[in-house]
Amino acid sequence: MMDSLPKLSPAELNAAALERFVAQPVDEEMIRYLAKAATGLTGHGVLAGADETLPTVAGRVGRGLPTIERFIMQLVVSSNVPVPTLMSSLVYLRRLKPRVQPMAKGLRQTHRIFLASLILAAKYLNDKSLKNADWAAYSVIRTQAYSFGFSKTEVNVMESQLLSLLDWDLGISDEDLYLELDYFLAPIRADIQPGAK
Repeated sequence: MMDSLPKLSPAELNAAALERFVAQPVDEEMIRYLAKAATGLTGHGVLAGADETLPTVAGRVGRGLPTIERFIMQLVVSSNVPVPTLMSSLVYLRRLKPRVQPMAKGLRQTHRIFLASLILAAKYLNDKSLKNADWAAYSVIRTQAYSFGFSKTEVNVMESQLLSLLDWDLGISDEDLYLELDYFLAPIRADIQPGAK
């Protein structure tokens, strides 16, 4: 009988749900969620000095932009980033919200902020991480409609700006993850322990 199983505490239930969540492969729902978080931030402001005047590699900036979902998918596929690293970038996106400057200027701000958040999450969580030159290469998307990407110089600047905006506070606690990932954890908690929220 289900009633005879011991009830997990909220902390145990969150830990079990998080463990199950991070074992999943990256899916489209995760990418849409990240895109929404990044888009919501850039409607609020920009990284200081991160406008279109930064140096770019010739041919990388074209007539249009990939959607943020397409850009995130490109990074996921190219870098093979695991779920824990990818989804931890949400913690930095939330911390940035009150710290970015008002009045977004550049069309590429969403892409910049997301990439910088992902890079910092990867470097913070992993002993071995990709180099900024790798991230720059993975950011490139070429289609008939556009040729998009960031140079290594741009990636270095974005990373430095984000570190400054975050006051070098890169710590990510379990509670940070429970808060940011609640949308994904709630159904897993209910599956583990019916009736749980």
